[in-house]
Amino acid sequence: MGLLTSGYPPGHKAERQVRLVAGSLVLAGALGSFAVPGLQALSAFVGGGLAFAALSNTCAMGVLLSRMPWNRTPSFDPRKAVAQLADGR
Repeated sequence: MGLLTSGYPPGHKAERQVRLVAGSLVLAGALGSFAVPGLQALSAFVGGGLAFAALSNTCAMGVLLSRMPWNRTPSFDPRKAVAQLADGR
């Protein structure tokens, strides 16, 4: 996932991941509908989700992606922070 997350500020990283997943799902739905007739509903569902995200200023896919392991920050260790303060760092 380094290509998806390196070189971007945190907000841009999440937005880029949402665009990649949404675009991939729409493409899969559009191309897959030739083999499975009902699969274009996937593209419609993703498009509806993107429209709702724009209108409500929320993004369910962004929330789900933020919980993925590659987007997690290390947990805060208060003992380590106190030790660093005591050492003057």
